[in-house]
Amino acid sequence: MDLNDIQTGLALISKDFQVDPKNWELQQGEEMTEERAFGFLLKLVEHLMTHDFNRLLNSLYRIDVSEEKLKMALAVSDNPAQTVAQMIWDRELQKVETRKKYSGR
Repeated sequence: MDLNDIQTGLALISKDFQVDPKNWELQQGEEMTEERAFGFLLKLVEHLMTHDFNRLLNSLYRIDVSEEKLKMALAVSDNPAQTVAQMIWDRELQKVETRKKYSGR
């Protein structure tokens, strides 16, 4: 995965969760990595699970995270926020790959 894919994934998350893309900005000299991007998403999911669960559910629906897969994953998860964030990240990156495939890049 390259930097462009990571940035596109974060842009999709910003749009789907209706958050300011400035939330993903780094300190000067820092480089965006997949781990860092996932960390931003994880913090967002943790915040929404605690403070605005309905918004999280609405966003999951909009992103098209499978409800059945989500239920199964959460049933065996020790860290629900991480599980949800991973499912969101995987789905958004799947969209990035699909767009690349059909855009001819």
